[in-house]
Amino acid sequence: MNKLMGVNFKKLALIDANKLVDSLGSLNCTIQFGCHSYASAGGEYEISRICISSNAENLQRLALVLLACAIGTQSEAYLPIGTGGPTKGIQIDSERPSEYDPFHQPKSFTYTPKRKLKRYPWYPWSLTCDHWTELPGFDLDDIPGESLHIFDGRMDLRKPHLVCIYGYPKAFMRLARLLLDYASTDIPPEQIDLEIGGGFRGVSSASYEARFTRIAD
Repeated sequence: MNKLMGVNFKKLALIDANKLVDSLGSLNCTIQFGCHSYASAGGEYEISRICISSNAENLQRLALVLLACAIGTQSEAYLPIGTGGPTKGIQIDSERPSEYDPFHQPKSFTYTPKRKLKRYPWYPWSLTCDHWTELPGFDLDDIPGESLHIFDGRMDLRKPHLVCIYGYPKAFMRLARLLLDYASTDIPPEQIDLEIGGGFRGVSSASYEARFTRIAD
């Protein structure tokens, strides 16, 4: 499988991420935000989580834009969300290391679907990987042009905001591959978590936790 929605994976290096968004249309998904407490030897601490719920086709849309930002000609893209609610879109921002950096921009992407998928798909590998470069990050931000809104404790999310996904190309490709696998309707489970009780185990340093839930069409 190296072609999806008219996009040839082998030609990703020639793709403009923003033009790809125009051709794919807006994302249809629900995004929820919450805080979760965890107990540790040092006491109780709180981690914030972003949960993205969508059907298989829209998970594939998100994966394609992640790939286009990691490999294509534009490192940033804004993917609008077509449903109601305060979250107006997903801002994707791929780091572009220099050609002398060992984590330089990849030139291509190939994909072979998985037949099995765990709820915690990157565990235990994610405990020992380089989380700065190999794991994606998630954050919230203000809509460009809107008045500045400080998320004090993330308790008031009624104003328009963006979900931001950031990281190195390698992390984007790993997340895109996971979403393509998860979009396969014959693969359980109903949700996947990129964090297991806090501690940057499935997301990059300083990132929120992330959960994806696949819903029926």
